[in-house]
Amino acid sequence: MGASDYPIQLIFTIVIIALIVYYIVKMMSTTPLFPFYEGFAGVTRGSGEPDSPRILPEASELLDVLAGRGINSMSPGVSEASPDYMEFQLILSKLAALKQDLLGVASVVNATRYQAFETAHDRINVAEVCGMCFTHSIPSRDLDIVFITWRDRGRVLLRKLCTEANLTEEQVVSMEKKFAAIWSDVYDIARSRCLATNFSIQHGGETKGGDVGAYEPTHLKDMRSYDYKYGGMSASGWNGAV
Repeated sequence: MGASDYPIQLIFTIVIIALIVYYIVKMMSTTPLFPFYEGFAGVTRGSGEPDSPRILPEASELLDVLAGRGINSMSPGVSEASPDYMEFQLILSKLAALKQDLLGVASVVNATRYQAFETAHDRINVAEVCGMCFTHSIPSRDLDIVFITWRDRGRVLLRKLCTEANLTEEQVVSMEKKFAAIWSDVYDIARSRCLATNFSIQHGGETKGGDVGAYEPTHLKDMRSYDYKYGGMSASGWNGAV
């Protein structure tokens, strides 16, 4: 082998190493990194469908009927691109995401942080609501306002969508009951997890240690009560006058 063969081997070796490094870097840069959270069984991104079937199965039923995707659906349904349908889906998505985060053992604002703020039905960003729930810093009144706004706006949108989908009166009543059940389910969970004063619910009905009351030292329990029986003056003789 002559001396002229060494540069060729060197170049060939460098090319092989460069190709190997290139494919390793490409594989590492294109492989997505998924965060690992311990918590409620469900997908990470709480964006309505397809998350709702795991968290709120009734929500998916409502959307399927409105879109005409039911097995026995006689109505063509409304367009999924309809602004009313998309907003109603967003409300259900927020309820599902909030339930997912509140039931998670990790107490992490995870699913709710992907929810978009909508001025038509949001008073506080749902991720912020979830964060205040974990710290028990949200007042009861504010929590009620958030949920009542979702409920009232959802009812209006549901009636409009039912009319647009040409549903029967019986179907409309059934849809309204399902939406009310979804709302009540998440609302009850939120009140039990978010309010610091709801001690008994947060502790499975246990009230021991959560009652607010006066404390009396044990060495005073057997003493008689002091009734000021000294002519209206205290034991020191002072009557309160300055």
